[in-house]
Order: sequence, then C-alpha cells, then structure tokens
Amino acid sequence: CILAGLSFILMHIFNVGVGMTFSGGAIDLTLFGILQGNAKTNWIWIIVVGLAYAAIYYFVFSFMIRKFNYKTPGREADDEETKLFTRKDLNERNARRKQENDDRTSGLILTGLGGTDNISDIDCCATRLRVTVKNAQKVDKSLLTESGASGVIAKGQGIQIIYGPQVSVIKSNLENYIDSAESNSDARKTAELFAHMNGSVIPLEKTKDEAFASGALGKGVAIEPKDGKLYAPCAGRIGMVYDTGHAINVVSDDGCDVLMHIGIDTVKLGGKFFRTHVRQDQEVKKGELLISFDIDSIKKEGYDLTTPMVVCNSDDYADVKVVAKGELFAGMKIIEIN
Repeated sequence: CILAGLSFILMHIFNVGVGMTFSGGAIDLTLFGILQGNAKTNWIWIIVVGLAYAAIYYFVFSFMIRKFNYKTPGREADDEETKLFTRKDLNERNARRKQENDDRTSGLILTGLGGTDNISDIDCCATRLRVTVKNAQKVDKSLLTESGASGVIAKGQGIQIIYGPQVSVIKSNLENYIDSAESNSDARKTAELFAHMNGSVIPLEKTKDEAFASGALGKGVAIEPKDGKLYAPCAGRIGMVYDTGHAINVVSDDGCDVLMHIGIDTVKLGGKFFRTHVRQDQEVKKGELLISFDIDSIKKEGYDLTTPMVVCNSDDYADVKVVAKGELFAGMKIIEIN
C-alpha cells in the first residue's frame, strides 16, 4: 500500500498524464501515452519509475519472504504438497461456510423452540415461521431473536417467528437440519480416535495445564512424544490451524471436534520450532502428518511437550473412553467414543 501510494505521488510530481480504460497495461500506455507524445503525457517517466520499482519490489519482497518465512510457491519443503487453489475450491469453501451459517441459524431456532421433542408442527406463511410446540414454557425468545428474527409472537402453543420473505428458505433449512440431526445421532453413536503421535500415554488429568486437566475443554488423553511429529487421529477436515503452529483442530467424518495442543504454554514460542503441513478446511486422512516440530530445541527452551488431545464436543456423547496405556505408536487406537 505504501509503495503503491508513493507511485501515484511520483506520477503527479513528474506531471505524467496517461489515460486508462480498463487495464492500465501496455495497450493503455500505447494509446494514451506513447501515441499522444511524450511532450503531452510525459509517459517516459512510467518506464523510469517502473524500472526502479521493479528493483525495489524484488528486494523488499524477497527480504520479507525470507525474514518471515512466508510459504510462497516454490518454497515448500520437499515432503510438502503444493496446492494451487481453483475456482472450484473457492466455491466449495463458500458453500461450506454458507452451510455452516445456515446450520447455526437452524440450531438457534431449534434450541429456542425447546428442541426437536418439543415441536409438533412446522409451517410458514409469506413472512412468518409458524410452529406448534408441546410446551410453550420451553421457548426461549432471546435465542429466536438471535437467529435473525425481527419479532416473536406466542399465543398458547402457537409460536410465530417473523423473518420476512426469506422465511421459506429458513423453514427448509430448519427441516433439513432436524432430519440431519436425527440421522447423525445414530451415526455418531460410535467413533474411534487413533494416537496422534509416538510416545507414552498420560491421563489427561495429570497434564500440567488446568484447562485440559479439569476437562473444561473436553474429555481426552495426552501423549508424551518421542519425536517431533503430530499426525491426524482420524479422517476429517481441518477446522483451524493456529498461527503459532502449536495447536490444530480436526473435525472428524464422524462429527468429533478434536483439538490437539503440542506442549504446555508453547504458544509463547510464537511459532518458533513449529511447521504446519496442512491448511484450514483441508481434508485429511487418518495418520496424515499435520505438524512437525523441533522437539530437542523446544525442550532446551524449558517447555513441557506433553500433548493433549481432547474431544471438544464430548457432551454430545455418552462416553469418551481411553483404551490405550503405556508406550504406543501413532495410528494405534487410543479413544473409543459412544
């Protein structure tokens, strides 16, 4: 932004007056600069300043890329796959985000109506979602308002939620969400997670981080690593990759929201000694390398490398059971979820 802004200032100082239609490229330079004559447009200064800028851009960007280790194409590690994003990738990401937003709205409506068991009938008119509930006391108007409703009218067991002309889409999304929730309740009865690294099993309550040890973040297990590699404990999608490289979230194909955190307080390293091999929203296979880290250097810095793995949505399941102990290798079954 600074360099681009400065270029406009320089063009003004050198009294350059070259018109532009749509590209600002060679065609415009020729038509509105060169053919008009240098005496009129001073187009030659574009070449002079452009050559200087080429050198400035090269050295500034080269320095920044090397200084901050930005992963530009061609600078990946030998074992790291180069991914070029296509329009299809963008459309799939946007569709997934839209679905997540739709699901969030439907989830708020369903919770605000007291859950699936409290709903007798769903219908809509031109602007309102009309729902008959079994127990009106379970209806939470604040949640319904948070879902985007401009108003909520309750008359006995009849609830009218005002959304406007888009209500038919909201109704359809809500019905699909309820059907999906009912089918997923069976699909998520049983799931398995596999060891995320080579090392020794440590009960979660014995980790030296209260947030993990107390179970506040979910149930799970920890591993004291033998080497500096963190693997995917299941097939799924990368939900989040932390900028500092010390933690990562995977949402399994079974619906488990899994968080893995390399070490205790290692966020203070600011990404030093960590390297991620995946990106957000990437689909991964069980056992795929997610993060590599310099285990010896981190230990020299005085950090505990015990690595918890927790199921953040543990409340969705009846039981999250650790089925391994002692020494184990990545890929061995470590957790059963029912």
